[in-house]
Amino acid sequence: MNKKSKISIALALAVVGIAQIAYAVTVNSTYINKTAAEIKIADKNYTNPTVYIDRYACGEPSLSAFACGPYTISVGSRFLQNAENTYGSYAAKAILGHEWGHTIQFSRGVNQRAPYMELQADCSGGSYIRYAVDTLRYSDFLATAVSTARAYAGGDHGTPAQRDYYTRWGYTNGIDKCFSSLPRV
Repeated sequence: MNKKSKISIALALAVVGIAQIAYAVTVNSTYINKTAAEIKIADKNYTNPTVYIDRYACGEPSLSAFACGPYTISVGSRFLQNAENTYGSYAAKAILGHEWGHTIQFSRGVNQRAPYMELQADCSGGSYIRYAVDTLRYSDFLATAVSTARAYAGGDHGTPAQRDYYTRWGYTNGIDKCFSSLPRV
C-alpha cells in the first residue's frame, strides 16, 4: 500500500471516529436510570438492584462498572460515556446489562470459576440485548455489545472470542438458559 493510500485510510478512520463521538448519546443519570428500568423489565424481575452513579458504592478502586451484591450496581458516568463514544450507541447499555447479570448471580448464590462468572454475565447481557432489539427497537445493538465485550476481555473476563460467544449465546437463547444450561467453551 502506498503512502497516499495509507493517509487516505487514516483520514477516513479519523472522520468516522469524530462522527461517532458527535452522535454518541450523553450518558447521564437519566440515561442510566432509563436503561436500568428497561433491563428490569427484560430480566423478568430476577433482581431489582439500585444503580449508584459516580458514588463508589461497592468500594471499588475506580468508577467503572461493578456489581457487589444482588441489590447494588455502581457505575461511573465517565466510564460509560467513554464506552459509548468509543464503541458506539448502546455500549453503556450493554455494560449495564452485564452488571445486572452479576446481581442475578449474587441473588442465586452462583459461584463459578473464572472466567465463567463473567461469561455468564455476558450471557445475561445478551438476553437484555435481544429484548432491546426486538421490543425497544434498538438497531445494531448486538454488534456494539459484542465489540464492547471483546474490548474489555482479558484476565478473569475471558478471551475476546469467549465474550463474543456468550453475549451472542444469551441473545439467541435467553436469560433462563444463561442460568440453567450455560455451555462451556
